[in-house]
Amino acid sequence: MLLLNWGLLLILLVLAVGVILIEDNVSFAFRPMLFFAFVLIALFGTFYVSFIIARKVTDPLAMIEKKTKEINAGDFGVELSAPEIRELAYLTTSINEMAKRLKTQFLDLTVEKEKFNSLLQNLKEGVFAIDTQNKFLFLNRNIPSSIISSNSQFKDVTTSINNKEFLDFIKIKIKKNSEGKIQFQDGNHYYNARIYPVRFNDMVHLHIGVLLDITEDRQNQLIREQFFQNASHELKTPITSIKGYAETLEIKLKLAQGTQEKKFLDAILRNTDRLVRIVEDMLTISRLENYKTTLNDETFLLYDLVKNVSESVGVILSSKNQSLKIDIPKTESIRADMVLMEHVLINLISNASAYSPNDTEIIIHLEPKEDSVCLMVIDQGIGITKEDADRIFERFYRVDMNRSRKEGGTGLGLSIVKHVARLHSGKVYVQPNPKGGSIFTFEFPKK
Repeated sequence: MLLLNWGLLLILLVLAVGVILIEDNVSFAFRPMLFFAFVLIALFGTFYVSFIIARKVTDPLAMIEKKTKEINAGDFGVELSAPEIRELAYLTTSINEMAKRLKTQFLDLTVEKEKFNSLLQNLKEGVFAIDTQNKFLFLNRNIPSSIISSNSQFKDVTTSINNKEFLDFIKIKIKKNSEGKIQFQDGNHYYNARIYPVRFNDMVHLHIGVLLDITEDRQNQLIREQFFQNASHELKTPITSIKGYAETLEIKLKLAQGTQEKKFLDAILRNTDRLVRIVEDMLTISRLENYKTTLNDETFLLYDLVKNVSESVGVILSSKNQSLKIDIPKTESIRADMVLMEHVLINLISNASAYSPNDTEIIIHLEPKEDSVCLMVIDQGIGITKEDADRIFERFYRVDMNRSRKEGGTGLGLSIVKHVARLHSGKVYVQPNPKGGSIFTFEFPKK
C-alpha cells in the first residue's frame, strides 16, 4: 500500500511537471482544459488508488469479522487465509491460533461435561440443582416421579415437586439460603434428602440437593427394633420368675452372712436386678425409637423436677457420699415431656455418680439461652477422651468396663438420653470439665 501511494504521488508529480512544461506551448483558450484534465486525472487516480487500498483492508476485516462471529457461535470452521497487509496477517494468525485453542478447550469441556453428566445420571442417589429463580437446572434419572415430576428441568419447584413435606422443606431452606436434611415417607418408601447452597463471593448462585431411598435400611431397622422389643418382653417373664424364686429362697432358708450359699444367692439377686434394669431400658429404647412416639408436652418448673429426681437418686449418691447441687432458678419453667425429662436426669445423674469418686459434687446447671433450653450435668469424674466422646451414646458402649460392672450399669442410659433429645428436636453432647471430669449437655429448642 505504501508503494501504491508513492507511485500515485510520482505519477501526479510527473503530470504536474508535464503540464507546466507544455503550458507555454498551449494557447490561452486551451489552458483551462489542460488544468481540468490534470485535476480530473488526479481525482480519478486518487479515487482508484484509495478504492484499491480500502478493498485490501476491508475485505480481510470482513473475513475476520465473519470468522469471529462463527467462533462466537461455536463454529470454528476453516482457518483464515493470510492477507497481504502485514498487520492484518499477524491478526489473522492470532485469530487462527485462538480458534484452535478454543476448539481444543471446547472439546475437552464437552467430554468432561458428558463424563460428569454420565456420572450424575448413574449415581444411586437422586441429584438435582435449583437456581435462584426456584427452577430446576438439573435432575438425574434416579429421582422418583412421585416426588418430582418427570421432565421438570427449567420448571418451577412448586409445580414440579409432588410431595408436600419435601416441598415445604425445600422452600424453607431456599428462602433461608441454608443447608439441611430431612427424612420423609412417600407411599411405601422412605427417603433421606439433603440440600446445600453453593456460594461464590458470599452470594448463593444455586442449591444442590441429594435424595436417597432408605426403604431397605428403614425396613431392616424396623425388623431390628421389633426383635429388640420382642426379646425384651420375652426376657422379662423368666427374669421376674427367677427373681421371685431367689427372693423366696432367701426368706425361707435364712442363710447366715458369710456362708457360701448366701454369697451365691446374693449374686443371683444382684445380677437378676441388673437384668431387670437392662430389660426395662431395652423396652424404653424400643418405645423411644418408634417413630410414631408422640411427646406429651406440658409446662412445668424445671427446679421442681430436678428436686424430685434428686430424691429418687439419693440412695445412689449417698452410697458414695456424693452431693448434688442444683444451679437452676426456682421460677424457670420449660415445656417438654416431663416423664422423658425425668428419664434424662436420672440417667445423666446416675452416669455422673458411677464415674465420679467418693465425696465429690455433681452440679445440675441451666445455661441461659434465648431460643433453647440448655441443661448441663457437671461431674468431677474420670473424664472422657475424644474417641470415647464420639461413641459414648451408643448402646452398651462403656468407657470403663470394669467400673461399669462394679456399679451395675446397663450401658443403655446415655442411649436413652440421645433418643429423648431426638424426640425433642434437640441434641446431647459431652465435653471436658476444665476442673476435671465431664460436662454432659442436653439441649433442645424452646417451644
